[in-house]
Amino acid sequence: MNQKTNDQIILAKKISERCAESGGELSIPEYFEIYSSSEILKDYDLTYDDIAYGIVGDGGDGGIDSIYTFLNGELIKEDTTINSNQKKNHIELIIIQSKTSASFKEDAVIKFRESAEDLLNLANDPDDYADRYNSGLIDKTKLFRDAYSKLASTFPRLEIHYYYATQGNEVHPNVAGKVPKLREDVGKMFGGAEFSFDFVGASKLLEMTRNIPSNSRILTVSESPIGTDAGSYICLVSLSKYFDFISDSGALARSIFESNVRDYQGSVIVNTGIRKTLENIHSENFWYLNNGVTIITPKAVLAGKQLTIEDPQIVNGLQTSHEIYQHFAELENTEGDGRAVLVRVICEEDEEARDRIIRATNSQTSIPPASLRSSDEIHRNIEDFLKANDFYYDRKKNHYKNQGMPVAKIISIPYMAQAMMATTLLKPDSARARPSTLINSDTEYRKIFSLDYPIDIYLKVIQIMKAVEIYLKPEQCGLDLERKMVTNIKYYVAMMVSISLAGGKENISSKLSSLPAISISPELLAESLNVVLAAFNDLGATDQVAKGSGLVENLLS
Repeated sequence: MNQKTNDQIILAKKISERCAESGGELSIPEYFEIYSSSEILKDYDLTYDDIAYGIVGDGGDGGIDSIYTFLNGELIKEDTTINSNQKKNHIELIIIQSKTSASFKEDAVIKFRESAEDLLNLANDPDDYADRYNSGLIDKTKLFRDAYSKLASTFPRLEIHYYYATQGNEVHPNVAGKVPKLREDVGKMFGGAEFSFDFVGASKLLEMTRNIPSNSRILTVSESPIGTDAGSYICLVSLSKYFDFISDSGALARSIFESNVRDYQGSVIVNTGIRKTLENIHSENFWYLNNGVTIITPKAVLAGKQLTIEDPQIVNGLQTSHEIYQHFAELENTEGDGRAVLVRVICEEDEEARDRIIRATNSQTSIPPASLRSSDEIHRNIEDFLKANDFYYDRKKNHYKNQGMPVAKIISIPYMAQAMMATTLLKPDSARARPSTLINSDTEYRKIFSLDYPIDIYLKVIQIMKAVEIYLKPEQCGLDLERKMVTNIKYYVAMMVSISLAGGKENISSKLSSLPAISISPELLAESLNVVLAAFNDLGATDQVAKGSGLVENLLS
C-alpha cells in the first residue's frame, strides 16, 4: 500500500474539519464535491448556491458529479434568458467528477466518454436516456444543448473542459491514455471547440486553495485625473481601456457590479440610445453625451496613468458599462476609438458610508425603492441578526465565503427569498421555478423583504428550510430520493411544516415569530413529506408539476 504524501494528509484533514463544521448537514463525499468544484471554478466567482446548482452526482450520473454551462461568463440556470441577437458569444461547458478516493481510475474517463456520446451528441434526444442517467444530469445537459443550439448561428466560441478531482497524487499512464479518445469524440461532435482535460489531485487542490484571487484592478486613465485629499478621483478613461477594466479574459467581470442596485435592463430606451451613440464612432465624444460611471473603493492609488483600485464596485453606470462591454466584445480590434467615458472613483473605507453613497448615487433617477437590494436597511438587519444566531447572511456576494465561513452556515439573498416565498407567502411553486430571478420583481421583493416583519422571522424560515433539507437525506427520511426529486419537493415540504407550526395558513409570519423557538419533530417532517409526495406523484411528479400552481392548490385545499 502506497504511503500518503504530506499533501494528501493535509487535504484529508482539511476536508474532514470543514465538513464537521456543517453540523451533520454534509457528508465528506458531499463536501468534497462542493469543495473541489468551488476551487476549480474559483475564477467564476460563484456562490455556494451556484456550486450546488450544478451538482448532479447521484445514481446514474455517467461519471459526472457536477456540470456547469457559462454564457459570456455567466452561469446559465433554468430561468436564464438567452439573448439570441447578440453577435459574439462565448460558451463554456465544464464537467467535473469529484471522488474522495486516493487514486485516479480508468473507469472515470471511460464514463466521461460514454456520457458524452449519449448526451452531447445533438442527434440524440437526452430524454431517451432517462433509464441510464439521472434527471438532474439530463436537465443540466439540456441547458448546454439549448444554449448552443440557440446561438449556433452566431458561431460562438466553444470551450469544453473536463476535470477529474480526487485525493490522489500520481496519474497512471493507462488512465491518462484514455483521454485522447474522449478528446477525439468531442472534437467530432463540436468541430473547432477548445477541449481540455485536467487531473486534479491533492497537491493541485491545495495549490488552488492557497491561490487567493487579487481583489484589485487597474484602471488606465487618459490624462492626469483630478484627485482629492481623501484619495478620490475624477478622470477620463478611453472606452477601450474601460472595456479592459470591466473584462476578464474577454468575459464581463461580474463581481465588480455586485453593489449596483439595478439589474441590466436589456433593450430599454436609455440603453438603445447608449448603443447607438457607441456605434456612431464619428459622434461627439462619448463623455459629452453620457453621465459616466461611479466606482466606490476602500482604497485607490495613482501611479502615472494607472489607478490601482482595491475591491472596486461600480455603483452607478451599470447600463453604460454593459453597453460598452457589448460593443467592444463584438469588435475584432478595440483600438482606434478615441472617445472616453467619465469615471468617478470614490474612496470610502467605512461600509455604512459606502452603502449611503450607493443609495445616493442611484437616487438621481427614477428607480423603484425595492431595487435598492443589498444596500437596503433590511438586509443589514438580517445580516446582524443571523450572525448573532450562528448564520452568515451574504448580502454582499461571497463576502463570507471569501472569509472561509462554513458552507452550511452561509445564507444568500436568493436562498432567503426562496425560503420566505415557500414558508410565509405559501408559494413554493415560485420558489422552485425561479431560483435566480425570484426577486427581480419589485412587487415580489417588497413582499419578502420588509421592515414590517419581526426580524426573527428570517431566522425561523432558515431553520425550517435547513431542517427539511437535512431530513430529506436518505439516512434521515428512509427514502432514497433522487437529488432532482429533493429539489422539486423541498419547498412544498417546508410550506407544510410552516403551516403546521403556525397552526394554520393565516398570518403565518406573525404566528411563527410568536413562537419562542422553532422545534420540528421527526414525526412532523415525515407527515409533511408523505403528504407532499402523495400529491406530487398523483399529479405526475414532473418538473412542470413542481413549478406550476396545481400542486400548491392541491396541498392548500
